[in-house]
Amino acid sequence: MTRRAVNILLALLPAATFAFSHTSPIVAWSSHSSNALSSASHTKFAHTTAPALAELLLHSNDICEHDAVVLIDHAGLHASDLRTLSPSCALAQSISSAPASLQIPYIPNAAANPFLDLSGPLARRCRARGIRYSPTDAPVDFSDVHGKHVVVIEMPALEDGEVGASRRSSMAAHVSWLSSELSKIADAFPNHLVIYSGSAPLLAARQEAPSSTFDAALAPDDSSMPTGGILKRYQLLTPGLIFALLLTLFVLLPIIFVGVSALASIQSPLTNEIPKGFSADEKKMQ
Repeated sequence: MTRRAVNILLALLPAATFAFSHTSPIVAWSSHSSNALSSASHTKFAHTTAPALAELLLHSNDICEHDAVVLIDHAGLHASDLRTLSPSCALAQSISSAPASLQIPYIPNAAANPFLDLSGPLARRCRARGIRYSPTDAPVDFSDVHGKHVVVIEMPALEDGEVGASRRSSMAAHVSWLSSELSKIADAFPNHLVIYSGSAPLLAARQEAPSSTFDAALAPDDSSMPTGGILKRYQLLTPGLIFALLLTLFVLLPIIFVGVSALASIQSPLTNEIPKGFSADEKKMQ
């Protein structure tokens, strides 16, 4: 029974360590009630993929009723990045106060963002104008726009190797710019739907120099880095590592200790002592 429990724990260890790797969150909200979000909220997402969810949301019957559909692609985004945001920031308040919202923290990454792939067919189906830009492009003026729009915003990629205070600072800078853009879009399109999704960082994005126009202007200097030891600058103890340490210290090591002690306590029932009264000469004469 003990060996079976150990085998189960060992089988679950890789799953627990990598359960949330290669996943991205998908957050959607609308300024008005949305049948697309309401129907999607009742779907079980245990085995849902990003392309299937994109088909479900963007092929809804009432998707074209919105004045604008905003699709945000943030390469390298993880659910932990959203949890580090302050509840008082504009993005968090927009989501919490939205009449309809949908939040899925862990969706397996696809080769490409499926929402961006469906933006063109969505614009043609809704007879909407398509706008695509990123923070490094020229600002888009939404003050004098008319008709329906499909807006695609491509955020700079968050590097996988960037952790701790540096990653939180980059995320805060990205969200600050994104909140400003969403505020302008909300003023121009009162009835809008926003789908904010992460994706796997492209190879080109990973090889890109970190001193781009957007990141260089908003990157924190060394004075903003926390002072102290390495534990204050970097996140060394991840949930997977903590689980592995606890399993080793409190399950594997006690089992090994008990097994070695049990083996050491085994005694042979046979002894080599000569019985009392035994005579080798008498034994030979018989």
